[in-house]
Amino acid sequence: MITILGGGVAGVALARALARRGRKDVVAFDPRPLGSGSTAKAFGGFRTQQGSPLNIALSLASRPFFDAHADRIGFRPVGYLYLAETSEAVAELERRAEFQCREGLPIEHPEARSLFPELEVGDVLATNYCRLDGVYLPLRILECLVEEARTAGAEVRYECAAAAPDLEAEAVVVCAGIWSREVGESVGVRLDVTPLERGVVQVGPFDWLRHDTPVTLDAGSGYHLRVRDGRLLVIGPGDPHAWAHHREWLARRLPPAAVAEPEAHWTGYYEVTFDHHPLVGRTERPGVWAMCGFSGHGVMHSPATADCLAAMILGDTPPFDLSALSPLRTEALVDPTQL
Repeated sequence: MITILGGGVAGVALARALARRGRKDVVAFDPRPLGSGSTAKAFGGFRTQQGSPLNIALSLASRPFFDAHADRIGFRPVGYLYLAETSEAVAELERRAEFQCREGLPIEHPEARSLFPELEVGDVLATNYCRLDGVYLPLRILECLVEEARTAGAEVRYECAAAAPDLEAEAVVVCAGIWSREVGESVGVRLDVTPLERGVVQVGPFDWLRHDTPVTLDAGSGYHLRVRDGRLLVIGPGDPHAWAHHREWLARRLPPAAVAEPEAHWTGYYEVTFDHHPLVGRTERPGVWAMCGFSGHGVMHSPATADCLAAMILGDTPPFDLSALSPLRTEALVDPTQL
């Protein structure tokens, strides 16, 4: 038996991958209802414009899942449009584009208003854009993975905690999102995962928004937005509960959206590690594995990561090497695009 502790996207993606590789004795346990973790609160962006070869590889390897399920999960390849509003941001985007092109990404440098006519771009000095990037509906991905995991032969049990005999399985995998530290402790391993609260502000609806509007980011400040159901979802640095600083940014970048009050607001949590990269692989305790700490990339990278880890657990050769993500690593991985 293989026991998975966690029924979010990571855990269910792993259950699906293991079952598709022939294991029919996989059970994912989650003491909470479906969608109680980070997935349902996620922004829903898919980005290949990463800052390390490994993260680009994970995005590219996960993208076929998004393409194949596009209608069901609301995946739209609208692209990510980065705006450089300072000389420092220009240099950073130039460095990223050179690196990302070497890694095979089709980076373009369009005039921003050709993709998003309503933007205020008087201070924009440069752009990066990749049409492989896009948006999706996170909760639909979880629902899709649950269905496919069960169809493949795995069990996914919500509102059901693993019992003591389940923790004596051939392999136990901690995929518990923001709860991974405490779940790890319960099976005798240390997983340095810390919850980081992030806020999403929703404004609209606006009849001037187009369905194909790209995810748009100010590279210098970190504010960014996407379109969903004729509305804008906005994320920025600073207080995740405050509307004022989000509104100030919109007043500069997209004045028609700088309304007096948002239509909705919610917060969720990133499961952050010391270097903002996930913990994937064997832990210090034999038979206990980890797949957690995605630091905001869990929905996006889980399909590829799960397939690699499933191969590792079963003694097969994974599609590509994830040893750099070992939960036992002490040297920090670096990706300057990670927030």
